Amino acid sequence: RSMYVVMIASECAPVAKVGGLADVVFGLCRELQLRGHSVEVVLPKYDCMRYDQIWGLQVTYENLWVPWDGGRIRCTVWFGFVHGRKCFFIEPHSQDNFFNRGSIYGFKDDVLRYAFFSRAAMEFLWKAGKHPDVIHVHDWQTALVPVFLYELYQPLGMTHPRVCLTIHNFAHQGVTGVEILHATGLHRPERFFNQDRMADNTHPKALNLLKAGIVYSNFI
Repeated sequence: RSMYVVMIASECAPVAKVGGLADVVFGLCRELQLRGHSVEVVLPKYDCMRYDQIWGLQVTYENLWVPWDGGRIRCTVWFGFVHGRKCFFIEPHSQDNFFNRGSIYGFKDDVLRYAFFSRAAMEFLWKAGKHPDVIHVHDWQTALVPVFLYELYQPLGMTHPRVCLTIHNFAHQGVTGVEILHATGLHRPERFFNQDRMADNTHPKALNLLKAGIVYSNFI
């Protein structure tokens, strides 16, 4: 049976590559497509991407309003082909300037940057009426996606997708504090500061995004 798969990732070779994660995302997309599946990739629109590796880049969705930190951030979603792979790039317009910083990682607010990207990616799937069979997320950067799916979007009617989480690097887990719940609209610390959900196993006052992904995903 042919499946519709959406990858949500922080990297994809050769447009946005720091390490092996980028190669796996690209290679897996290619392999799944060769096997007859329909695959789309959702990425942040970094200023430092290799734009020479994107064909036909154009705006595909304007004015995607993403709930964030008690307000909303307007995003533009772009579409282009990366060596035959269908890729969507999310560009937020805000003072936070999440993805226009000259490099992909290495900032104090990396957890917030990728939490925002994860929320924006889900909001895009929902608003654009995309209901993939599988949403495939990668590492802590997009590990909040299944939390958003099951806590926020499934109650709205997005009941179809199942989530696969691939862990490429256990060293980085996205350990963070309560502010992430307010920013992303999850709220309810009494629900998420729980060993069965998002509470970090070693730091009693911390949340662990990779753990949240493991708890909420259907397949790891």
